[in-house]
Amino acid sequence: MLRSALLFAAAAGFAACSPDAPPQASESDALAASQAAELEQTRVEGEALRARVAELEAELARARLSRNCEEHGPEIRRLRAELAALDERRVEREREWLRFLRNLKELGLPEPKPQHAFVPDVPPEEQPKPPEPTPIDTAKLEREAALARSLRALVSVEGLTSLDLLEAGHLGEGWLGPVLFRVLDSRGRLAGSLYAERLRLEGSRAARTLTIVLESGYEMRGGERVAFGPGSALDGTPIEGGVRRLEILDCDPTRWAEPLGELFGQAPPPPLVDDGRWSLVYVKGALNRLLRLDAAGGYWRVKSLSGVLDGALREVHLEELDARGALQRRVFADVLRIVRQEKGFLLELSEGAQLRGEEKTPFLDGRFRIFLPRASHADWDAAVLPGLSEPDEAAAPPRSG
Repeated sequence: MLRSALLFAAAAGFAACSPDAPPQASESDALAASQAAELEQTRVEGEALRARVAELEAELARARLSRNCEEHGPEIRRLRAELAALDERRVEREREWLRFLRNLKELGLPEPKPQHAFVPDVPPEEQPKPPEPTPIDTAKLEREAALARSLRALVSVEGLTSLDLLEAGHLGEGWLGPVLFRVLDSRGRLAGSLYAERLRLEGSRAARTLTIVLESGYEMRGGERVAFGPGSALDGTPIEGGVRRLEILDCDPTRWAEPLGELFGQAPPPPLVDDGRWSLVYVKGALNRLLRLDAAGGYWRVKSLSGVLDGALREVHLEELDARGALQRRVFADVLRIVRQEKGFLLELSEGAQLRGEEKTPFLDGRFRIFLPRASHADWDAAVLPGLSEPDEAAAPPRSG
């Protein structure tokens, strides 16, 4: 029976393929077209469904993000507030740091260098401005160069061949520095050097001496650094760093005062030494009479004086004698002032030198003092002397003599 069915199916298929078979192809084509249309519609619907799915998934993601933001919103706002507070504290610390640097600068202290580069976020108007460049004083520079040339020339003229000025520094208030001298031996070979923070001059026209005063320095000798010895300023205060004094004997200081007047500690020797108000004969005689009142252990005598100016004796020559009247030493000073003490008087001499035999020694630190502890105040006041009272024209004899 199965074989009969197979034979029937094969015969039916042959009949359908035969040209003489009846027309059934149009129905198959219609069926195929219908199926194709259904497939296309299904594909379009699938694409639409996939797009809708993607849209729904995006909407779901947005919903989840919105829900997360709503849940974590307070935490986000809190963190943002903390971040803003931290930024404000950091900027305030930067302001404190800039104020600290500004205070250091005002005190003249060096600024610390940070380990890493520091770029502040402080507004530009609050940041320190760079210092204005110091204007160059060309007139001062020219004057400093002229002082160096004059100093170098005068040292050579006075015969100080062992000193050679290398560096003169800048002009201060009554001094020049820092200075550097090269020290030469008798053959002109380098033997050492002298360095000082300040150089000033002291001179005595009466004693014909000039002193180059080097302050706060040292000498290099054979590779060894030797500090200056102790010394004091004109007001008596010790000078830190020591003092070295280079005396030039038998020297007219007025030759130095003209080109180097700014370097004399107090003032260069004045051209005028007498104001014409005192009788020099009377002052000399009255002072010698008072100095002879106590001659048991020796006494002083005014040999000569050139004038009286501003209440002080000018260009004075004094002699010290022993009890028998023998000469012990001579003292020359540009200025002599009579100073009242609690007991007695003090003769204060400045800018001069003392002479023992043939040895002339400039005053130490520019001063020399003679104490008169037994001098009577009443006798000295009655004598009408410069520095103690005004001149008495009626009591004083004429200036002649």
